[in-house]
Amino acid sequence: MFRWLGKMFGKRTAVEAQRKNPVVEQAVQGSAEAYAGIPLHQFINEDRRSELARNLYLEVSRICNTTDPVTACRDQFAATMLKSASYQVLVIPAPPEADDSGLRGLPGISGELQTSLVDICEINDDLRSTMYRETDSQKFDTLWQIIQRLHWETRWLLDTLNATRIALGDCVDDDDWYKPFLHAACVTLEHTYRWELEMPAAFDDEIAREAASTYAVFADIVLSGSKNPAAEWREYASGTVAPLPDFGS
Repeated sequence: MFRWLGKMFGKRTAVEAQRKNPVVEQAVQGSAEAYAGIPLHQFINEDRRSELARNLYLEVSRICNTTDPVTACRDQFAATMLKSASYQVLVIPAPPEADDSGLRGLPGISGELQTSLVDICEINDDLRSTMYRETDSQKFDTLWQIIQRLHWETRWLLDTLNATRIALGDCVDDDDWYKPFLHAACVTLEHTYRWELEMPAAFDDEIAREAASTYAVFADIVLSGSKNPAAEWREYASGTVAPLPDFGS
């Protein structure tokens, strides 16, 4: 990414100075690794990749230049996590197809929403607005292609912000909260889509409302500035009926 930035902006610029910032350096490295690990190149051309890479770099630089980079990063990370979840739950396939995300089967995540993609894009205000800017088609194949692209574009941003967060020291070595937050955000978005579609909840009826609201609290804990959101949320959730996820060792 630095090589690309040098070509675009030239040398002896603020970009060169930012290279010396260890947070930016780690974030850029993490961003490059994230891009290499996802299939975004299948959905965009080189011009779009360059545009996104530039925007990611500028966002990391903006965060690092604020008076409180940790809070600025966490706020943007939380907002992007919810946006990423809004696409993630739509691309998780139903069994028996393999789920590379590892989320299907965790509490509140079914993999059943993909088949309702057209209806969700029509009913949900945010998705309807997004699709209106992208296409006037209501065909599943067209919407599916766009959703996949948006999913991976947002995932690249999310993982870049995650690398920035870690570089800023806003992490817990033995109990990091990226995956628990992603799960909680996906639960929240799946529950929202199901409610809008008048589908049964992904939880048992007798616990659905409390379980969904319990998972929604995770984002509030993140935004509160908690040093360990995952641990604080588990303590909170242990007093509710919400089933807790098992992410293994």
